[in-house]
Amino acid sequence: MKAAIISDIHSNLEALQAVIKDIKKKRIKKIFCLGDIVGYGANPNECVELCTKEADIIIAGNHDWATIDKTDYKKFNPIAAEAIRWTRNNINQHNFKQLQNLKLTRSTQELCFVHSTPGNPEKWNYLFTLKDFQNQFPNFQEQICFIGHSHVPSAVFQDANGYTDFLRDNPFPIIKNRRYIVNVGSVGQPRDLDPRASYAIYDGNRKYIEIVRLDYNILLAQRKILDSGLPEFLADRLMVGK
Repeated sequence: MKAAIISDIHSNLEALQAVIKDIKKKRIKKIFCLGDIVGYGANPNECVELCTKEADIIIAGNHDWATIDKTDYKKFNPIAAEAIRWTRNNINQHNFKQLQNLKLTRSTQELCFVHSTPGNPEKWNYLFTLKDFQNQFPNFQEQICFIGHSHVPSAVFQDANGYTDFLRDNPFPIIKNRRYIVNVGSVGQPRDLDPRASYAIYDGNRKYIEIVRLDYNILLAQRKILDSGLPEFLADRLMVGK
């Protein structure tokens, strides 16, 4: 199987369209979405509809659940909370129901999909340090767990002896006796000082995983945020990728 894994679109239609176009150009048939379709950006309805149309699997992110009142957005930072309130006022009933149907985890025979962490996904914890990643390997059975949430692409492996480390090659091979946690980064709001959209390619036939970065029309996405009345900070951060 060959698939694209996308996450953290955050209502950024321009970034999502660029990523979907690139996936189709590469003739990748399957798309798995790790959540946070909405929040921050100006096109929640269009992003939910495009993800629903194109993705084979979609799971819930914390902003999706906050929009439908399954997660308390009052615990978010003030700007994120304001964006959730705006999203609630601007998402239509059909797309609201689409978000209500999303589960926290999904899996195939070889792959686990979750927005935040495979252990206690409803707590929306972040994985940043090697220790953070290492503690999560007992919480899934599949060889590879794909995550999002931090908006920072990264990959960690654990071998049969329990040795764990970050992977720095891109693309990197999938080795039989290793297990992996792969953060695919963010389509719509990267935070690794690279403003380009991020997604991952999994190739189970050729046994590799690649993080792909793409330019998109940031200026248009910024203008929509400003015109919608969302906080100016949400537009500014797109250009610097943080």
